[in-house]
Amino acid sequence: MEEHYKGHTILITTGHPDKNRWKPTCKIKFTDGSREVIKDLDWDLSYDTPEEAERVGLLVSKKWIDSGKPK
Repeated sequence: MEEHYKGHTILITTGHPDKNRWKPTCKIKFTDGSREVIKDLDWDLSYDTPEEAERVGLLVSKKWIDSGKPK
């Protein structure tokens, strides 16, 4: 999944480290054409479906951008 938000591009992929759960991985970069990733968001929580993992990843990524992009 890719979404543009407030001058950033959010890229979310999902994988399943175990057979029944899905985990999101999020990369955030500026939309100015730069390929440089400014933040990788990765966490240990997992979800029942890939759609749920993507939705949560998108929400967390947007909150990170809205919070002023802390390191």
